[in-house]
Amino acid sequence: MTYDGFEAGVPISGEAHNDNVYLSKNQVISDPTSITLFSHQYYKIHNKSSVPIEFSWRAFATDAEEKEKKERLIAQLTQEENEELREIEAKFGQGMSDEDEGSLDSDDSYNETEMKNKDVRRKAKALSTLSRKYQAIKKAVVDDKMLFQDEIFQIEP
Repeated sequence: MTYDGFEAGVPISGEAHNDNVYLSKNQVISDPTSITLFSHQYYKIHNKSSVPIEFSWRAFATDAEEKEKKERLIAQLTQEENEELREIEAKFGQGMSDEDEGSLDSDDSYNETEMKNKDVRRKAKALSTLSRKYQAIKKAVVDDKMLFQDEIFQIEP
């Protein structure tokens, strides 16, 4: 276990059971179907054990494939965040902070220092908003269970 840069070994023990859980049919096969028509089949999941079993149709065959996909998505999000960060830096580097222009007071009584402070606050707000946006998106990617989804093929409980 790693926390704040410190690593600690934690002894863990557990047990596994090969419980009596199976599908009603040996294979999941869909019949050939013409375009604009549909076919459906029913399958039951039988649980003959005394233990409740959680079940879900997953988009990936293994945890490694799922982890790889999430890592690619996180890398893509990081790249997009860096691009937006560069845009914000360029915008404020050129003094083009037109956001909320004229909304403070109708008179032009702000001196140069106050205007710079206002721009610094706007830049900090833009950077903070950008950071929160991508933190939320990345958290959603990490928390996503990557369940099976398809526009054509549908699995219903």
